[in-house]
Amino acid sequence: MLRILKYYILLIILIIIQNTFIWLISVSEYNIVPDLVLVGVLLMGIKRGKIEGMLSGFFAGLTLDITAGSFLGLLALIYTLMGFTAGFFQETKDKEKTLSRKQFMLLIAVISFISNFIYFQIYFLTAASIHSFLEIIYIYVLPSTVYTLLISIIYILIPGGRQLNSSY
Repeated sequence: MLRILKYYILLIILIIIQNTFIWLISVSEYNIVPDLVLVGVLLMGIKRGKIEGMLSGFFAGLTLDITAGSFLGLLALIYTLMGFTAGFFQETKDKEKTLSRKQFMLLIAVISFISNFIYFQIYFLTAASIHSFLEIIYIYVLPSTVYTLLISIIYILIPGGRQLNSSY
């Protein structure tokens, strides 16, 4: 129980940082920021499994939706799906099934790209924007994905984050 609580406290800290301080490291006039909460949800899915990944994704997404005041339920849906997907790579005690650093980074990149793609496509679909499909990918999705990927390197650099056991 204490281990689960530790992950939820980390998730709450990431939500607070995402809502209050993340603008300090935004880049470009389009306000591109890394998605710290998504990385936390993915770690929860990898460490605790599909159900915990889904629950943490829903909790984090709904909290961000409520505090940001934007499309209620959009981030909750996206993070729930991404947490469930990360749960397929759940940690096990089997030493032969290890998610390497490269595989972890690839997983972050793919899930971040899909998450950003869904979010920005729906966001700009309803915003009556003049951005085309490719502009949205080029201006918002790719930079956000790369920035999230760069920030997630921090997890690999901390002790204990070098190897992720995983069954897949």
